[in-house]
Amino acid sequence: RKGIFFTFISISIIAIFILVYTPSANITLQKDTESVKSRIEIVNRYVDELEDQYLETVLRASAHKAILSLIYYINSSSPPQYLQNFDTAFYEVIMQGNINNVPIDSVTGRKIMDNSTLANWTAKISNAAKDTYNVNTSIRISNVSASQSKPWTLDVFLNVNLTVQSDVANWEKNNITIKTSVDIEGFHDPYYIVNTNRQY
Repeated sequence: RKGIFFTFISISIIAIFILVYTPSANITLQKDTESVKSRIEIVNRYVDELEDQYLETVLRASAHKAILSLIYYINSSSPPQYLQNFDTAFYEVIMQGNINNVPIDSVTGRKIMDNSTLANWTAKISNAAKDTYNVNTSIRISNVSASQSKPWTLDVFLNVNLTVQSDVANWEKNNITIKTSVDIEGFHDPYYIVNTNRQY
């Protein structure tokens, strides 16, 4: 009889332990899952905004400054002359702030491309993302080009590969094309600068 009594008490104590500790383990697991889910949603939103908004805004701002710098470069040459290769000059200015391996700001005497190249902006985005979201952002630019399909705007295209690494997941997007348009109204027309020798 005593053995049956002690066995019954032992089973009761074990059942109480199971009832007390099992639900809290489930709650902790559920909280961890919700936390990871929330973190993934936040970083995923950042990746989408990086592709849809941030890079387009940066591209538009850098392209506007690169075109302005190139116009001042044409105006500063003596006598004024057209760019021999617009695509090469545009790429070098928007990416590095140089023309013919010389800082364009030093040629034009105007501080336009200083800290305004695509390389500068992508580094700023990566640093801000690290501070804000605690993620490592890698933006690798494959190419940037410009063409004109309408009389008053310049179409600018940026090809990039993105990698975002966080403590819970990684995002990788390749061969993304970012497009923006730059309004040319307000720029000095190189045609008149060259053909009037800067008189108009």
